[in-house]
Amino acid sequence: MTFWQELQTVIRVRYPDAVCLGGACYLRLNGGNLAKVESASNGGYYDGLRLTVLNRLSGPVDTVSLRSWDLPHRKRSESKRGEDAGWDVCRPSPDIGALWELAEEYLRLFREPDSEMR
Repeated sequence: MTFWQELQTVIRVRYPDAVCLGGACYLRLNGGNLAKVESASNGGYYDGLRLTVLNRLSGPVDTVSLRSWDLPHRKRSESKRGEDAGWDVCRPSPDIGALWELAEEYLRLFREPDSEMR
């Protein structure tokens, strides 16, 4: 499954009414706002998300890019040295679930607080 397909799957679990067209998914937020979610690339491969909050009347409100390096680092294994070391560049696929959790944290800023929290 590609990065974009995995991202759509994760989004549709939380937002079943999300509209995905082309390379973007649109989510309904409170207060007449929408969130536009796009995959972000760097160096020719996808490694993050670009989120834009849009107001239906006034246009863009805020934009943020979340990259794989924004995630907490996992424990690294020791690299090989000497003759066993390869010259291939290893680009681990980003943890889409963790990226989406970070995106959800950002999107919470644009949701109306529950009446219990007031």
